[in-house]
Amino acid sequence: MGSVSYADAVNNALDRLRGTGFYLGEFFANHGPMAAEALATLGYCDEVSGWLDANIRHRDYRPLPDPTQPITDWHVALGDRDRGGDWVELFRRELAEAPWREVVRTWFPRLLPGCAGSLTHGLIRTAHAVRSLRDVDHHGELQIDELARGLGFWATVFTPLETESGGSLAFDAAAVDRELSELTAEYAGHYAATMPSFPIPLIHTITAPAAMRILLAELPAELHPAGFRIIAKINRELFARFGGKLATGGRLPGNPGTDRGFTTLAAEAVDIGDEHAIKICEATMRENALRPDPRYRAAASVALDLIRRR
Repeated sequence: MGSVSYADAVNNALDRLRGTGFYLGEFFANHGPMAAEALATLGYCDEVSGWLDANIRHRDYRPLPDPTQPITDWHVALGDRDRGGDWVELFRRELAEAPWREVVRTWFPRLLPGCAGSLTHGLIRTAHAVRSLRDVDHHGELQIDELARGLGFWATVFTPLETESGGSLAFDAAAVDRELSELTAEYAGHYAATMPSFPIPLIHTITAPAAMRILLAELPAELHPAGFRIIAKINRELFARFGGKLATGGRLPGNPGTDRGFTTLAAEAVDIGDEHAIKICEATMRENALRPDPRYRAAASVALDLIRRR
């Protein structure tokens, strides 16, 4: 048992990252808060501070933009990159006036159609923030502010799907939960089969549905089918855009990584230190715990090997 609790690890990380905004440089999403929370979830709470030392030293974090004017028509402001500060202020106000779950339930159906933006990082950052609130007895102001930032980022990068998601699913919440497991396992297998030369984009075909599961757990059952339908469509679009190859017959190339368990993979992810290495390991471990499937371990193993060689 480490000396640092999950809540302390997350809040200390958020405190150190409070001066950072949405991006590394001009366009790459800030993964610091997400990876720090995932690292704590993996049980490496004592290592979060040291990981942040190296991360902050090597990352060009840009500040959160200053607010310019209040958002009075949210429909018009969706997807406006120049209004990131305004969006965060809107969510800070709403979270000060209502319980965080109520705010998430209000905004999820509004933001859902645009969650493909920035490789789904608005959705994913929001999910990490929600989990940090859900998994502590008493949350702090920094965790609430991180939720405001996650939702604000999601609204800022709001990007509708290129084609309509189409169809309606007559699934109940339990069926959607099963379908999410099918989806993450399927794309874990595809990832291992693809072994992409640039390993990062297709990782999100696993981490985004896993993040959707976190959010759906806090939402009314009637919203679950729409959440699944959107994320399944986004997976297909990302897979096609970044050159994914289908795993045929359920077989994986050479059964990569079958000799490495998740405990070993988690330790390797921490050693590598890359945000996506940590996040893919945490997401596949969590999905595998819900429904064991060798494709999760294969995907994590392939991703870590590819990231290490970059």
